[in-house]
Amino acid sequence: MTATATPRQIAPHAQLELSLMAPAPLVAQALAPSDSDAIGWQLGFDHAQHGLSLPAAHLHEGSPLFAGWQAALDQRRASAHRDPAPGIRRWLGLRLQAWQEGLPFEDQLLTPHYLRQLDATHCPVTRAPLHDELGHPQQRQVVRLRQDAGYAAGHLVCLSLVAAQALAGQNLASLRERAQYLSATGGREQGLDASAWTRLAALVALVTPESDGHVALPVLPPNRLRLLNPLQALQAWVTRQLSAPGWAQRLQALHDALPHADARQAATALSAALAPHALALPQEPLARRHALEDVWLDARAQRRWQALAESVSPLTVERLLTQLPQPDGVHVEHHADHAATEAWAA
Repeated sequence: MTATATPRQIAPHAQLELSLMAPAPLVAQALAPSDSDAIGWQLGFDHAQHGLSLPAAHLHEGSPLFAGWQAALDQRRASAHRDPAPGIRRWLGLRLQAWQEGLPFEDQLLTPHYLRQLDATHCPVTRAPLHDELGHPQQRQVVRLRQDAGYAAGHLVCLSLVAAQALAGQNLASLRERAQYLSATGGREQGLDASAWTRLAALVALVTPESDGHVALPVLPPNRLRLLNPLQALQAWVTRQLSAPGWAQRLQALHDALPHADARQAATALSAALAPHALALPQEPLARRHALEDVWLDARAQRRWQALAESVSPLTVERLLTQLPQPDGVHVEHHADHAATEAWAA
């Protein structure tokens, strides 16, 4: 399942993308040297077209970026002004990062407009405000949640620098192991405490098809994230229902749509476990979002969620998500299983 929702609070015009069926494991493919040179040349050309200078490390004739940049000047294709459109700097910066790492960059969907939709005011891992100051621990970074995949739509998020550095080279199993260790021992590692490691692992679980949907995750999907597990998408749907008046009636709609008595009984028990949390939610949007995520740290809510998850099949949940009313302010988009991750390793 693929889910895309905003990292800012439950913002209007967020998008939830759903795509079901577990795809095969991904392995990022490094670029061949000839491909790398061609991509670097185009990257330099595009810098010049948008009136942006190259990074200092590429201002020499041996760099393919410099060759492309010079070609744009020779063809008089360079921009005469120095005020590129919003998102252009981040788009070029992310392409440069992918090129330097030897990873593919999917350029059909990863446009400046798309990358602007990933922006956030606060890091979903540290929950601290994000900055644009270079080297600041909370500096904005667009990162790949799946470290075994290339740069492509569906698993990119905006994190802080400290969270991005903690994620580097990690997978879901290693992140969960770190979170469990710190939960048991206390302390911090790489600037993150156990709660932050747990949220980082939860984000990666959302884009990992083999992750266990029976475990409720203490995080809401950031905007444009694709949820690969239908149960996790249903959990996100339930969480968002709690944020607005009338949540009890909307959870009743879930109850009524369930196919048999055991599932409906589990849904009733889950609603009862969630009710005290829903009634105590703060009004301030950011605090409200964090409180919604923390609902799932409650042991009773976790048990009731697991009972519901065990009573329905993934295919049933997939069908339900196409029939239930969409969360307020969230657009749901469905992807076929083969389309959800096809560009992640291409």
